[in-house]
Amino acid sequence: TWQQEIAWREFYQHAMYNFPELADGPYRQAFKDFPWENDEKLFQAWCRGKTGYPIIDAAMRQLNQTGWMHNRCRMIVASFLTKDLIINWQWGEKYFMQKLIDGDLSANNGGWQWSASSGMDPKPLRIFNPASQAQKFDPEGEYIRHWVPELRRLDTKLLLTGNISPLERRLLHYPSPIVDHNEQQRKFKELYNQQKNAD
Repeated sequence: TWQQEIAWREFYQHAMYNFPELADGPYRQAFKDFPWENDEKLFQAWCRGKTGYPIIDAAMRQLNQTGWMHNRCRMIVASFLTKDLIINWQWGEKYFMQKLIDGDLSANNGGWQWSASSGMDPKPLRIFNPASQAQKFDPEGEYIRHWVPELRRLDTKLLLTGNISPLERRLLHYPSPIVDHNEQQRKFKELYNQQKNAD
């Protein structure tokens, strides 16, 4: 895994060197005029770790408090910002560079473009499901409980799936989901296919 991460770092540095325009916009032409919705209120909820999706909120709170998060979490929150909130990846790219202690222009840009489907990925349309990602990479909910302490006593299954009742959310002072993942996934795919066909 370490060698693979080094390879990705080198790849993105070479990409930025040979395509310096990546610093200013998407690699894929179809994304130059992508109809991002760019809702400021949703963006602020994402930044603050108040999305109502436990794994997203845990990762964003870790970033805000420590200036770092695991690469898997970076992919999960980036996918959520671009595919669920339909917010321009460049907003997230900028926010990461403001917060990350290991922020690197090439790696950050490459990772965000990979997550947004606007980069050099040969299989560009990837959408991460927050619940399945949490179940696979935080199966006991330890990470979420650490960074979202208001949910620490919640049943692990509810914690990982995010299927927390409105009443429980109110009692725990935890927000309702700011968007519906399945609806937003369908919406993003429609927008993506429209742009791809128009390119």
